[in-house]
Amino acid sequence: MDRPQEKAVKDFIAEAEEILESLSDDVEVAYEQFESLKKIKPDLLNKIFREMHSLKGLASMLQLDKITTLSHDMESLLDKARMGKVKLSPEIFSVLDETRKALRQLVVEVSQGGEKLDTSLLLEKISNVIEGENKKQEPSKPKLKLSEETLKSLTEYEEHRLKENIEEGNKIYSIQVGFSFVDFDVRLKSLTEILNNSGEVISTLPVIDPDITEGIHFKLIYGTNLDENSLKMLVQGENGIVENLLETGTSAPSKKEKVVEEKTPLSREIEEEPAKEEESVTEEGEDIKGISNNVKVDIEKLDEVMGLVGELGLIKTSFEKISSLLLDVSELHDLWRDLQKNIRSMEKKLDELQRSIIDIRMVPISQIFTRINRTARRLARQSGKEISIQMYGGETELDKRIMDELVTPLIHIIRNSIDHGIESAKERFKYGKSPEGLLVISAYHRGNAIVIEVTDDGKGIDYEKIREVAIKKGIVGEKDTLSEQDCLDLIFQPGFSSAEKVTEVSGRGVGLDIVKNTIEKMKGSISVWSEKGKGTTFQLVLPITLAIIQSLIVKCAGQNYAIPISSVIESFRIKEGDIEFVNKKEVYNLRGTTLPIVRLEDRFKIKRDKQKENDSLFVVVAKKGEKLAGIVVDDLVGEQETVIHPIGKKLGNLPGVAGATEIGENQVILVIDTASLLSPLEVSRV
Repeated sequence: MDRPQEKAVKDFIAEAEEILESLSDDVEVAYEQFESLKKIKPDLLNKIFREMHSLKGLASMLQLDKITTLSHDMESLLDKARMGKVKLSPEIFSVLDETRKALRQLVVEVSQGGEKLDTSLLLEKISNVIEGENKKQEPSKPKLKLSEETLKSLTEYEEHRLKENIEEGNKIYSIQVGFSFVDFDVRLKSLTEILNNSGEVISTLPVIDPDITEGIHFKLIYGTNLDENSLKMLVQGENGIVENLLETGTSAPSKKEKVVEEKTPLSREIEEEPAKEEESVTEEGEDIKGISNNVKVDIEKLDEVMGLVGELGLIKTSFEKISSLLLDVSELHDLWRDLQKNIRSMEKKLDELQRSIIDIRMVPISQIFTRINRTARRLARQSGKEISIQMYGGETELDKRIMDELVTPLIHIIRNSIDHGIESAKERFKYGKSPEGLLVISAYHRGNAIVIEVTDDGKGIDYEKIREVAIKKGIVGEKDTLSEQDCLDLIFQPGFSSAEKVTEVSGRGVGLDIVKNTIEKMKGSISVWSEKGKGTTFQLVLPITLAIIQSLIVKCAGQNYAIPISSVIESFRIKEGDIEFVNKKEVYNLRGTTLPIVRLEDRFKIKRDKQKENDSLFVVVAKKGEKLAGIVVDDLVGEQETVIHPIGKKLGNLPGVAGATEIGENQVILVIDTASLLSPLEVSRV
C-alpha cells in the first residue's frame, strides 16, 4: 500500500469510528423509544439512515466491498422503514444492532489489512426482513380538507408521515404564518422547533397569494394530539392562522396493534449455556473502545507546539554560533556565560514542548462516558431493575491510550454493581429505600493522577458471606479470623465469586482479578470500600499519561531505580536498627502506624553486604490504592521526568518492574511498578 492510500485508509477509519459511535448512541435511544412508545421519532430514524448512508459513501470511495454492500442493504431497509413500507419491529432492531457490530468489526479488520468477516448470513437476514414484511390492509382514511394542488406538493416521505400521523390518531392542522424577509429563516426555524416538541411538522409549503403584499408566508401541515385552542395559544406570537384539516364528522382511526413481545440483542437474556464472563466483558469493552489511534487536536495546541519548535530552532542556531567561537580561547569566559544562559533557555523550552505534547495526547473522558452510559442502561434493563445512572467529571482529561484500556475494567465493575450491588425494587422497598437504585460514575484529578469512582447505593458487601465462600474454596481455614479489609482483598482473588446463580449481566464464577490485573498493567491501583445496606464504591487511581512521568531516582545496592512520583507519599531517613519484626516480617513504626517494609535487593535478588544497625537508610513511602508500604533504599538521587520504554519478555512479567528509562549519559535503569511490587505485602491503610 502506497503512502497516499495508507493515509486515505487511516482517515476512513477515523471517520468511520465517529459515525459508528454516533450510530450506537442513536440505535440505543431509538430502541428505548420503541420499547416504551412502539414508535420512534422520525428525525431520529432519518439520522440513523443518514449515518448508514455516510458510511456507505466513505467505504465505496476506497472500494471496501463488504462494508459498502452491508451498509447499502441496511440503508435500503432503513429507507423503507422511514417511508412506512416496512413496519418497525423488534426483528428490525435485532438486525440493525447485528449490522452495527459487524460493520465495526469490518472497520477494525480494515485497520489490520483487510475485510475478513463473512457477512453473507447477515445480508440474507436483511433481505428476508424486507421481503417477508406482511402487507396489511390499509385502514379507511378520514377525509382531509386539502386541495389537490397541496397534495401534489407533498413528497413521498411527507405523504408517509401524514398517513402515519392519521393512523396514530393525531389531529391534522394547517398553520399559516407570515414573516418579514429580514429574519424569516430564523423565526421559521424557531417556530418549527417549538411545534415539534408537541407534535410533528409534516410539511412546510410556501403560500402563493397575489393578495399578500408584505413579507413571506408559509403553510405548515402539522400533526399533534393538541386541541385547536392549545395550538392557537402556541402560535399566537406569530399571528398564526390555525385550521383543522379533518372534516367535520370524521376522526382519525385509533391505532390498535397487538404487541408481540420479542427478544432482541438489546434486551434478551441468553437462554443457552452462558459463555464465561470475561469473554462477555471483553466483547463489550471492544465494542466501546476506540478503533483508531487518531486524536482530535485543538488547533491552538498545535500552534503552541509549532511555536516552541521554532524557538528551539533559534536556540540551536545560537549554540552553533557559540560552538564555532569557542576556538577563540580569549573569549572563553563570556562564551561560557552565554552557553549557560542558552542551556537554561533550551531546558525551559524543551520542558514546555514536552508538556504540550502530553497535552495533545489528552482527551476528555466523556468520550467513553457516553458509550458506558449506554451500556449501563442496557444492563439495567436486562437485570429488570429500576436504576438511575449519573455521571460526573466528563471534562476530566487523560491519555487516549489509557482511556481505551480503561473501558473493559469499567464495564466489569458496572456489571458487578448492577447485578450484585443494587437490589430489586421489591427488596429496596422492604428495606425502606427508594424503588429506584442509584449508580454514580465520576472522574476527577488528584495531583498527577486521575481518580474514577463507581458507587452504588445497594446492599453493600456481605463480609460473612465472603468468609463462607473463602472457607468453602479452601482459601482460608474455618478458625482463621478475617477483618473487613481481608474480605475486600479476597474479592480480587482469581476465580473468587459469591454469586448464587449465573445471569447474563454477571456472576459467572469470575471475580474481579481481571480488573485488578488490567489496572495494575496501566500502573494504577484499585480500592473498594463498602457499608452493609448502604452501598459500595470502587475507586480506580491511574496516571494521567504513561508517555512521560515524573520519577524519584533512588539508589540501592549500587544500582539506580526510578519510582513514579504519583505513587510516592513521602520519604525520610532512618537507621537500620529502627526496623522491627512483627510475625517475622519487617515493619517500621511511622507515627504510631505499623508500616510494612520491602527491600529492593530482596525483591530483585541482588547480592549485597549485610547492613549494620547504625547504617543510614532512606524509606520511600509508596501507596497501592489506599494502602501504604515503605521501600528501603540507600540514597535519594533526585527527581527527573522520565519516558518509560517497554522491556523484553524475560523481564516484562517480573513483579515490580514497569519498564526502563534513560537518565542521562546513556544510563538505562529500571522503573519500579509499585502496585505489583507491594502486592505480596500486608500493607497498611492510609
